Amino acid sequence: MRHAIIAFALLAAACGQTGAAPPVDASAGSTGVGNVAMPAFTLESEALVGLWSFDRTCGLFDLVFEADGDGVYYDNSADVVVSHVGTWTLDGERVVLTTRVLGADGAMGAETSVYNLSVTAAVTDDLIGHFARADGAEAREIGAKRCDDVEDRE
Repeated sequence: MRHAIIAFALLAAACGQTGAAPPVDASAGSTGVGNVAMPAFTLESEALVGLWSFDRTCGLFDLVFEADGDGVYYDNSADVVVSHVGTWTLDGERVVLTTRVLGADGAMGAETSVYNLSVTAAVTDDLIGHFARADGAEAREIGAKRCDDVEDRE
């Protein structure tokens, strides 16, 4: 009888214990070690050179980065496309595009606009980041596609 009481007491004690709580970042099949951090990247100017389409169709280009530092931002948000022509530079993981509006007559406008593109992932055929004027206006997240370099779009 004594063996039965001891066995019952051990069984009751084992049923009342809980396991250690899983780590917050653990999931089914996880070792609980943690999430894998995104690898760091260095933005290289060569990776940016090309034609980029925000809507990923390549029907219209939104950004053009030339190897010589010339750049164009085509603002397609209105009924009429506005061409912002200028130069671009790198500042860490940020592209700074300094432009003036190109008029319908081909003359450059007097006012300078600065746009910032904060790149958030390594550039491949995708350009992912935050695009806005330097004052924060016209801000949007982009996931642009690199388009083929074509000579004649007409």
